[in-house]
Amino acid sequence: MKNALKMGIVAIIMVALIGGYYFYLSNRPKKPTEDSVEVTKVDEVIAKQLDQKYPPTPREVIKFYNRIIECLYGGGYSDAQLDQMVDQARKLMDEELLAGNPQNDHKSKLLEEITTYKDSKQKIIQTRICDSDEVVYDEIENRECAYVKASYFMKQGKGKFERTNQEYLLRKDENGNWKILGYFLSGSEEE
Repeated sequence: MKNALKMGIVAIIMVALIGGYYFYLSNRPKKPTEDSVEVTKVDEVIAKQLDQKYPPTPREVIKFYNRIIECLYGGGYSDAQLDQMVDQARKLMDEELLAGNPQNDHKSKLLEEITTYKDSKQKIIQTRICDSDEVVYDEIENRECAYVKASYFMKQGKGKFERTNQEYLLRKDENGNWKILGYFLSGSEEE
């Protein structure tokens, strides 16, 4: 009887160990293999199908726009990916803003800004967008508009921090999508 009890306990322990080891193997993080492809933030930004799933609120538009900015200023992408990210950013812009910023001019100005940014050894540490209840809705020339505030916390060089605040004006287009009509710097603070 004692032998049977010992054998039963040993069997239960063995089953638990085998089950635990199986659970560990099936849930451990996968290491990238030569065949696997790592999806980067740049890839995610480029892959977003704005024509099929456009951000539904002014706040979500600026949230996605900030993801594009973080990728553009973060570097580590090809020229083709740069063009695709510029295209994505332009899909978020109002026709009036696009008319004043032809694509080639937009891209060259952006490249100048990115070069200046890198030369001054700046890095975007964090972006913040106002809460939904802080979005201000208005009507301008019989069209729905919204103001969204965003802040960018940046590190400059070795240890100098700065917060830049920007306000975006968005306007609904004929399809009901919120598009960036303009933006302006609303202050910066050294930290």
